Amino acid sequence: MNLLKQLIPAFLLSAFCFTACNQNDDPTLDVPATYEFTRDGNSTVDHSGQTERLNMLSLLSTYMKASNTVGATALDAQKLKDMFANENNPFDGATFTKDLKSKCFQNDVAAYEAYMDRLAASSTATGAASEGVAGVLVDGSPDPTVGYRVDENGVEMIQVIEKGLIGAVFFYQAMEVYLSADRMGFVGNSDLVEGENYTAMEHYFDEAFGYFGVPVDFPNQSSIGNVTWWGAYCNRRNNDLYPGLNDEIATAFRTARAAIVAKDYEARDEAIRTVQEKWAVVCAATAVDYMIQALDPNIEVYKKHHALSEGIGFMNSLKYHFNGGNSKFPPSYEFSHIQSALSIINDQTNLYQLTSQDLNDVIGHIQMAFPAGTIKR
Repeated sequence: MNLLKQLIPAFLLSAFCFTACNQNDDPTLDVPATYEFTRDGNSTVDHSGQTERLNMLSLLSTYMKASNTVGATALDAQKLKDMFANENNPFDGATFTKDLKSKCFQNDVAAYEAYMDRLAASSTATGAASEGVAGVLVDGSPDPTVGYRVDENGVEMIQVIEKGLIGAVFFYQAMEVYLSADRMGFVGNSDLVEGENYTAMEHYFDEAFGYFGVPVDFPNQSSIGNVTWWGAYCNRRNNDLYPGLNDEIATAFRTARAAIVAKDYEARDEAIRTVQEKWAVVCAATAVDYMIQALDPNIEVYKKHHALSEGIGFMNSLKYHFNGGNSKFPPSYEFSHIQSALSIINDQTNLYQLTSQDLNDVIGHIQMAFPAGTIKR
């Protein structure tokens, strides 16, 4: 009994120490006004690899869009693939150390290369497009020589590739790789990476932020013009039906990063969940916006096909955050509903034959994928 009395205080002291030592001494996070974090006066943020890939996709897009003029030189399928893989110096003087292909969702690499073959094949058509005839769709364009390059079904493969890749590379890497349960666990945040001024966890999170494509002071109006890819579409939705969306995502990114520094993993996880949910909203809401544009009875034909093709690309992007994957949290949406939408409109669909009812059904399926009221129209 005396031995037991001696052991109880020691046990209680040990339990108290274990609990206290695993709590953040100051539960109030120091969240900066911009995505800037320092240690010993030097920045701890580095997402240069992600910035390279954003720029590489921009150059790939520029090359593809050179075919949007009647009589333009045909695109080179091998060059498209070389730009994807950063092989054979494809960027005409620009030098990159990274590539898009190795970071693409690997099960779909072959599909995107096949899309590039389809685009290159359609670019050999030198005239104007019409139903059943590939070429440049200029119906409704103020310039009869400038429009959008489409295949025989009126699908603009440039948009299917471009918007698909911001999902298959950027969205996928952020959701399933950098914000994974492994990299956002409880290890990798104690010691600095050798030769660097950041921990592994800090760096992983910065890389996810880098793929969103926004400046550190987003959404400051003085730099809002510097947003690209996902950041640009987030800003469009913010200025449309989702006021405050920019601030929600920017605050969540900064809060999660500050929580990593403070080792407050509960606050980090709450902010990560917000990042993932709101990023998916940007994707789905943009797809819906393009369907709504296409429903306008006064829209020019060439613009309608452009909008529909962009919508296909954004719907495809939603497949890259999935149940049973590596993500810290599962998606907040049911992809089966997105699949139902894609069964109506996809890269094989004859867009000339789509009806208003078809497009309304697509919108309905996308809305049903998310909690009620999340996706607006």
